[in-house]
Amino acid sequence: MRKVLKIEGIPLTEGHSGLYLEVEDGVVKEGFYFALVPVRGFETLLIDKEAISAPIITSRICGLCQVTHAIASARAVEAAAGIEVPPEAELLREVLGLAVRVYNNFLHQIVISEDLFPEKDERFSFIKRVQRVRKFTGELLETLGGEIIHSPNVRVGGISEPVEDSIREKLLSSIEEIEPLVRELYEEFTTGIDRMWEREGLDETFGSHDLPFFSTDKFYGKPFDFNRITFKYPQELFEGELKREVTNLYPFIDGLPVETGPRARKVLFEGYRPKGGVKELHILRALENLEALERIREILENHSFNGELWNRTFPTSDGETLGVGVHEAPRGTNLHAVKLDKSGKITYYKIVVPTEINLIAISRALRGVPASKVEFVVRAYDPCIVCAVH
Repeated sequence: MRKVLKIEGIPLTEGHSGLYLEVEDGVVKEGFYFALVPVRGFETLLIDKEAISAPIITSRICGLCQVTHAIASARAVEAAAGIEVPPEAELLREVLGLAVRVYNNFLHQIVISEDLFPEKDERFSFIKRVQRVRKFTGELLETLGGEIIHSPNVRVGGISEPVEDSIREKLLSSIEEIEPLVRELYEEFTTGIDRMWEREGLDETFGSHDLPFFSTDKFYGKPFDFNRITFKYPQELFEGELKREVTNLYPFIDGLPVETGPRARKVLFEGYRPKGGVKELHILRALENLEALERIREILENHSFNGELWNRTFPTSDGETLGVGVHEAPRGTNLHAVKLDKSGKITYYKIVVPTEINLIAISRALRGVPASKVEFVVRAYDPCIVCAVH
């Protein structure tokens, strides 16, 4: 028996989204995951604004992905204007981005904890200890970025405030204290995932797809040719009511839909051979918490940030040069592209975010999944729908 299901408001995810499912005998034959959040028009809002305001404005796209947008935006403006950033400032940005990675990844674990730990006492114990780690990463963001949420210290040209060695040493001491807890939580989380898979009767390939992977770097973000990206509108992909309701675009890399995020980084930069299902996506995201903390410690141990970290050159360009800024966000590769005129005003702005890239990957991963289990696939990608429509 064939039927069509339409689900709006996917719980335990960020932002309002929907699922369109073609189901036969209880199994998804075709599925589409999409955004229903109204477009706010940040790209249009930025036109004619001074380029130095771009990191400030774009960090308001989302309260979860704020620092990653500020970093990608600043790097895009710097690329367009040919501004050299002090190497220590780039390293400090990397630390901020990795702190946000840990902060967001653990928030995702809290959000889905009810799936993993049905018993209230066990769940609350897990959440309390997760919040201890998030408190530390929040303090790190506030200390280095100026605020937990919007990090005003991230500026075009670098970082506006130096960091005294005494502060850096204090952060390193805190990392030593918190790292054993992060390892403990990793083991507990992965055990919870294993138990959930057994309880729900899911196999290792549940939620698999055959799409290629996309990422630019393991930790920070490398230059990328923006011309490799093309877009399709919902009107090109859907029939009927979805043409009118879907609010996101669909980016393609080299003409293909791709998956970005923790698994892509493992595959492309560590030679990881994926099993294919979404279970490993949960585990690899949790593993990135440990790796991010280790990288933060490595940077803080080996570098000093008490000198000038800000190239204050006012950004201008020729109106034609496209500057591309890349940051490997918690959910995958985040890209900003900008053109500036000779007065330093923005003439073009485009944003491509990880969840936007992953929407087709999520849709493909729904094929062959029992209709009663589709939300488990969606949650594994930790979608940030507000970012996806910016």
